[in-house]
Order: sequence, then C-alpha cells, then structure tokens
Amino acid sequence: MEDNTPTKSSILCILMTCLCLTFAFGQSKKIDRMEQYYDQGHYKIVYRKSARLLKNPEKYPSILPSYYRAMSSFQLMHDPAWMNRNGTDLKESRHLMNEVFRSESWPILVKSHSNELIAMEALFDLWIAQTGSVEKGGDVELMKSWILTGFLQQDFTEPDVEYVDETGLVPEGLDVSERNNLIHYSYEFKGIPYKWGGRDENGFDCSGFTSHVFKRVGMELPRTSGDQYKFAKTIHAKRAYMGDLVFFSDGEKISHVGILVNQPGESKKMIHSASSIGISVVDIEKSDYWKNRIVGYGRVIK
Repeated sequence: MEDNTPTKSSILCILMTCLCLTFAFGQSKKIDRMEQYYDQGHYKIVYRKSARLLKNPEKYPSILPSYYRAMSSFQLMHDPAWMNRNGTDLKESRHLMNEVFRSESWPILVKSHSNELIAMEALFDLWIAQTGSVEKGGDVELMKSWILTGFLQQDFTEPDVEYVDETGLVPEGLDVSERNNLIHYSYEFKGIPYKWGGRDENGFDCSGFTSHVFKRVGMELPRTSGDQYKFAKTIHAKRAYMGDLVFFSDGEKISHVGILVNQPGESKKMIHSASSIGISVVDIEKSDYWKNRIVGYGRVIK
C-alpha cells in the first residue's frame, strides 16, 4: 500500500513556499507605499526607505528601490541644506541609476514611470541653468557631466500626441451631449443604498451602478470593476473628465470603479456607489483614501 503520509521534505517545501509568498506580498506593499510617498513629494522618506530596501536585495530583488533611491536624491539635491549633509551620496545615486539604465526592466520602467522621468528632465535643466558656469566644486561638476552625458541621453517615452478638436478635447467615445446626459442621469440615483451585487434602483454595487448608467447611452459594460478596467481604453489623468471611468485597487486587484463628473482641468470628482453611504459624489483629490488607491482612468469607446 502506498504511504500518503507527508514527508519532512514535502512539509518543508510547503513552508518555504508560504514564506516566499509572504515575502513577495511584503515587497509589493513596501514598494507600493514608497511609490506613493514619491508621488506625494515626500522625498526624504523615500530616500530613507529605499536605502533600507537596498540592504535586503534577496528579499527585495526589484530594481525600484535603486530607482527611487536615486530619483529621491536628485529631487533633494535642490535643497542646499540637504546637499551640505548628503552631497557626496550623489555618487552612489549616479551608480544606482546607471544600473537601472542597464537593467532588463528598464524598457518597462520607462513606460510605467515616464511622467516621473520627464519631470526629472525638466528639473535637471533648471538645476543646470541655476548652477551656471560658476565653479561649484568637483561633486557638482561631476553631477552636471553625468546629467548631460548620461541621464539626458536616455530615450524616455513621451506621451502620445493625439488629435484634438476646437474645444481642445480628443473626439472619441461619448460626445459632450452624451456625457452631460449620462452625468445628469447618474445624479438621479444619489442616496440609493449600496447593495452587494445590486444592479437596479433597489441598490447598486460599484460596477452595477456604472453598468446601469452607461446603458442610458446605449453602451454595455462588463459586470465587474476588474473587467470594466480591461474593457475601457486607458487614458492619462489630464485627459480624464466627466463620463470617463476611474478605477481603484485594494493593493492586489481592481476593487472599485466610479464615474467622473468634473469638467476638464477641474479637481477630479466622481459619482459612485460607496459601501458606506451608497450613491454619492466625492472629490477624489481631497480624499487621501481614494487618491492613494487610484489605479488609472478609462474611456469607454463605442
């Protein structure tokens, strides 16, 4: 008879697998938090946290700790007080960034972080203009040389240039009249309670609400927020306005969706089915809870 009792080696294998999964989740959570801090301008926090991650390369094999250690120091070097204390660290930062450039992950990182890199280009141009040709010491001159011959020689992905009409908007998806119609219709449901799996006026969940509203303009959306994220065309935040979708994550998957109600250039606001208060409108940019969970924006194309 075959013995089905687990061996010590199989038990050890299972334990090691669980441990690796725990490390993987921890890595993702720590790096995600670091990216949020950078986006919010907390560069000193990023500088410190990335250094801690770099001390554990086996646990955090991603190239992102090196990237954010370098990028945060490049932001901080504009602060004279920081430069007086940490200016010599720029040599390490240049070395780390050169490693990022040579990494197999660099082409992907360029696409996913192009806005940060393009913003850094402009910041470097300003820094070079401000330092001018006055001799500032070896460290500054080495930094200027690396910027010109290293960083600025990289090919960053520019955002796609798209045709715009006379209003300055990209003519795709819903037209202005349809967007107004959709938003006015969505406001009729304000106050209706949240209901898990709900798709009608007795109660909506988040994707049930968006699906119901878009039927008003003859557009069928997939049922779940995750499928709606895949279905919609991803657009840049600057282009997103009333009638576009905004998606959020719980850290692992798409967990929520709402409909933007703001005009172009205004603070991002959405109408959505919130589990706490039902159909309501919230200013995303004034809510740390929602702002820090944004995954992206989507446009539904006919």
